[in-house]
Amino acid sequence: MIKLRLNKFLFLGIIALLFAACSDDEDSTTPVAVNFTNTEASISSTNASSEISLTFSRPASADGNLTLALTESGSLTYGTEADFYTTPVMSNGTLVLPFSLGDESVTFSVSAGTGLNIEQDITITFELQSSDDALLQIGNNNTLSVTFSENFVAKSGTIELNGGGEEFPNQAFVDLSKLTQNTVNKYTWDLGFYTEAGEFYVILNSSATVMARALDKNDLTAVTSADTLGFGAEMTVPQYDPSVGAASWIDATDGSLENTAIGEVSSLDTDNKVYIIKRDGDQRNWKKIRVLRNGDNYILQYADISSTDFNTLDVVKDDNYNFNFIDLDNGAATVEPLKAQWDIMYGYYSVRYSTGGPAIPYGFKDYLIINRNSVSVAMVMNTETSFEEFSASHVSGLNFDTAINAVGSSWRNGGGPGTAPSLYTDRYFVLTDAEGNVFKLKFNRLTSTTGERGYPEFTFELVQ
Repeated sequence: MIKLRLNKFLFLGIIALLFAACSDDEDSTTPVAVNFTNTEASISSTNASSEISLTFSRPASADGNLTLALTESGSLTYGTEADFYTTPVMSNGTLVLPFSLGDESVTFSVSAGTGLNIEQDITITFELQSSDDALLQIGNNNTLSVTFSENFVAKSGTIELNGGGEEFPNQAFVDLSKLTQNTVNKYTWDLGFYTEAGEFYVILNSSATVMARALDKNDLTAVTSADTLGFGAEMTVPQYDPSVGAASWIDATDGSLENTAIGEVSSLDTDNKVYIIKRDGDQRNWKKIRVLRNGDNYILQYADISSTDFNTLDVVKDDNYNFNFIDLDNGAATVEPLKAQWDIMYGYYSVRYSTGGPAIPYGFKDYLIINRNSVSVAMVMNTETSFEEFSASHVSGLNFDTAINAVGSSWRNGGGPGTAPSLYTDRYFVLTDAEGNVFKLKFNRLTSTTGERGYPEFTFELVQ
């Protein structure tokens, strides 16, 4: 009897293994759905090129090609010296996009040609037509419209933010209305000079944990390395000892210009102190600086700490931007887009952090700030109104916040010892931009599809 029972169990185990093997075979032959990630894109004088992606429902099981057709060209002519062109190049109205085994997406770009000159909105349309891989099937989002217009406003979209990975080397700036994202290496600037007429403030690069500590001196040549003894242990992010007072050496978390580490630049030169600037990143030496006014502009004096002389740089305000940015190694730097052309910035950020006691400087990954130029945000809980149900009728009942940290880290759980960060699924956000557009946005995932931090994804819709 014992022998028969063992044989019976062995037989059932073999059957289960065969069944599982059959199930795996069926999964491996299930078609991979391919869709345009977003079904709209735009081209304008301020956005001359759009990168377009198509995503697979799971990694491709073989090498292959996707075939797209230009089904509507309006009155536009194809060519780099004509109205528009694509990368890769299109041939006879057909665009072939290769992909490889394991790929989860493919991309191409549409760009304005040098001859583009239009007086009204014109839309062209691409259609996903086929693949030479039998395991790929065309999904429902199989057409893409590209509008050539100054007044394009995206009605919806999905964006994977590009923080650059676990180390967060990037600052990613997003313009929802134009469905665009621009990234900047966070180590390419140190100081930002406020451009508003009649106001004189300097911000620090909080994404690169830049710190500024005042000395009781106002002559750069009188400052030596002896003035910074002990600073290395104290000027750190994080700095867990609140008695050091290091929180005052970074800017206010809410973006208040009246509460920056450097403070307002005085019209009286003798009131403007020397600051020691500590910078993270490879081969980024500590610096000493002093900022003065020059009419409605700035003068920046800067040098290495041990230097007996200093460099001088005139910083002229350009009010097309919130700030003019300076790299203390290379001079003027391009960082933020034009102030009317971005809504949120994603990346790493240094904040004044407190759990009830004195604040300490602390660095947050997966942090979001909003553009101080007429952007505001409100958080909505699903228990109040669901994302799907939220409409224009709900907007007036919201309390919008203009502080740059209005979103901050409130969209995800920070985790802790033995617990990974996770997405909050009980909330979403409503954002108003500088043009008066209202968007609702919710996060779909905290990491990339392969689990790498620094690549969250959100979906947004225009509230109409």
